[in-house]
Amino acid sequence: MTTDEADTQSIARLFRDSVIIDGCAPALMQDMRTWRRYRDGAATAILATVTTSDDLPGTIERLSGFHRLVRSNPDELMIAESVADIEQAKQDGKLALVLQFQNGRPLGRDAGMVELYQRMGVSVIQLTYNHRNNLGDGCMEPENAGLSQFGRQVVREMNRHGVLVDLSHTGERTSLDAIEHSDSPVVFSHANAKSVHNHPRNITDEQISKVAATGGLVGVCAFPAFITDKTDRPSVDDVVAHVDHVVQVAGIDHVGFGVDFFFDEGYWPNIELGNWSPGDWPEPPWHYPLDGSNALDLALKLADHGYSQADIGKVMGRNLLRVLAEVARNT
Repeated sequence: MTTDEADTQSIARLFRDSVIIDGCAPALMQDMRTWRRYRDGAATAILATVTTSDDLPGTIERLSGFHRLVRSNPDELMIAESVADIEQAKQDGKLALVLQFQNGRPLGRDAGMVELYQRMGVSVIQLTYNHRNNLGDGCMEPENAGLSQFGRQVVREMNRHGVLVDLSHTGERTSLDAIEHSDSPVVFSHANAKSVHNHPRNITDEQISKVAATGGLVGVCAFPAFITDKTDRPSVDDVVAHVDHVVQVAGIDHVGFGVDFFFDEGYWPNIELGNWSPGDWPEPPWHYPLDGSNALDLALKLADHGYSQADIGKVMGRNLLRVLAEVARNT
């Protein structure tokens, strides 16, 4: 066996034995074919997007669908509401769904809804999705206004009930305000470094360093438009360039991955709904360097770039597991 073959087998064993968490699975699909793809790719847990833009009735309907799917497939899926649940899923060979909102819109104007949704199994709430809502500005808003008074109430309630504050898609000033007002770690579950690729969805070094100062992390994303403008087929090396940058700015304890892989490219009509412009959200087909089935490729590439097995384990899930535990302890 060659050294390269031995190293590959060693990383594969690490991957098999570790808790692997994809910080963004936005399929919005209550379909076992979708979830089996993640499970077959050796994911232990995924932050599963429940909604990006639904109001209260639509969100409740989606939550009901997720719970119904898990009840119908108890040998394969579970809804994880704690780190212990994620660790149990690893032991049992199940895929743990960490329910996530990619928008604070379902809260309406009632911060008390945070507790209600938490009781329904929601563990992560992203404050905005590109545009302004009652909490603050999204990353596509030209005014770059900050966190609203209501947004501050919501952050306090999320801290109080152990719901992780996610700043992906959130405006720069709003995200910095939320970092300042949060007593618990916060994350960008799926975002890349603006210094590596200047896209409106990517984040500044100040955002990276300040989210790390809370104890949180940045989950590096694999959506092609957010990685590079050099090619329409970015490589895993291009993804690792963002990992490298986050590590340089914030340290190895503050980086993870959130692939943000869409199985359904029909999502592009979202442009017609006004959530994106064609310049920021290219027309499919999209050529992902990573998807829900091949996260091992990221681990192997990190090894090629000189990351130790301990550090690879942190990137692939241990860092996010720590953040979730810290958020729960602060309640």
